[in-house]
Parts: sequence; C-alpha cells; structure tokens
Amino acid sequence: MTETAHSHAPAALEVDALSVRYGRVNALNELSFAAGRGELVLILGTNGAGKSSAVNAIAGLFAPAAGRIRVGGKDVTRQPAYRRVRSGVSLVPEGRGPLPGISVRDNLELGYRARSRAKQRAESYEDAVAKVFELFPILKERLKQDCGTLSGGEMQMLAIARALVADPTVLLLDEPSLGLAPRPVAQVYEALDACAAAGLTIVIIEQKSVPLQTEPALTLVLHNGAVIDERHGSRPSESELAELYMGGAV
Repeated sequence: MTETAHSHAPAALEVDALSVRYGRVNALNELSFAAGRGELVLILGTNGAGKSSAVNAIAGLFAPAAGRIRVGGKDVTRQPAYRRVRSGVSLVPEGRGPLPGISVRDNLELGYRARSRAKQRAESYEDAVAKVFELFPILKERLKQDCGTLSGGEMQMLAIARALVADPTVLLLDEPSLGLAPRPVAQVYEALDACAAAGLTIVIIEQKSVPLQTEPALTLVLHNGAVIDERHGSRPSESELAELYMGGAV
C-alpha cells in the first residue's frame, strides 16, 4: 500500500484484498492500495484486465467476493451505491453515463441531490455548480441544452461535473479519455489536475498513457485481474507499458 500524506490520519481510500468474481470467473484478485487526501492513483490495463471491476466494486455497484473498502477510515464494503455517494465516493462511469432527454441543468441537479442532507445544508446548489463552471465554462453556456446533443468532450465534462457536485472526497473515473479527440482529453485532464491540487483523491482507470501533469502517487498495471507492475510516484513509459501488455517484465 502507499503511505498517506499524513500517516496519523486514516487514508481517504483504502482497498484491502479486494476480489471480484462473475460466476466462476475471477475478474479481480486481492487488489490492495491506499490513497491519501489529494493523491492520485492511476490503474492501467487492457480490456478484461479487471480495471472496471475494481472501480465498480469501490463505487458499490456490486458486492465484492472478498476484501474491504474503507473511506476516511469507515468501512463501506457493504454499503449500496447511493449510500456510498453520501459517504464521499463518486463514479464517472465508462461511456460517461449519458441521460438523454434531460438538460445539462437537470444532470447537475441530480448530482447535487445525491449529497447527504448535511452537505446540502453546508453548500447551496448555486455555489456547488459555480465551482464546476470554473473547471468547465462551456457547461454554463449549455445549461438548458438536452445533454444528448452535447459533443463527446462536453458530455465527459458534464459527467465529471455531475460527480463533483455530489461533493466527493474520492472521485473514480473509468476511462475518461475513451473515444475523445486529443483537445477534449487535454481539457478533461487539466480539470482533474486542478481537482487533485485542491485536495480531491482521484482514482483513474485507463488503457494508455494520459496527459496528466500531476504525477500519480501510485500507478498499478493490471493483467487478468492481478497487479503485474506497481510504481510509487511514477508511471510506466509508453514502451514499458506496451512491453507489460505483451506479457514482458520491466
């Protein structure tokens, strides 16, 4: 596991021997890591490596076969997904989770309503969305627009904004660069760098190298549900990652 920034305080996120199975298939085998406040964890792997299984289990979309998940020291392993959000965990799913037929404003309101009542009392909806407009100004111009008419990059920005207005302490992102052109990918990762700098703990799932300015506190490479490479404070180069994916050793 990684060392947190403040060893006397509980980690923002702790994943302990997390395993996921689909019937007789082991999708994830005893994944363990910890991330402190403001730390970024990058999990890399090809399709079928177990990446999505990991973040979906952390988000509470299904119960793990074994292991523990703690948020701020609190065991949330058996919490359903909606309670996991109130405990501080927000997921930006693969494919961006589009909600066609409703507006950008409605999407943001849904994210805000996922907050606990205490968090709603602490910060108004207007103040919450003002923060995400600083990250993604284009969304303010699209407030009344049906989200199904947004570009791929704008939809990804909205998906992240919807997760952020829930006021998470841990943000999970499943392949945020998937299907996007280089410019929106750069915009999305610029915003994620800003979130990490502001103290948000972030776990990012990707297949390839991404334009992160913030160096990950921890980078894990998965293959067939197991960690095959682990690096603290660094990440594999593109050539090293290709070698790992081909089954080589670095």
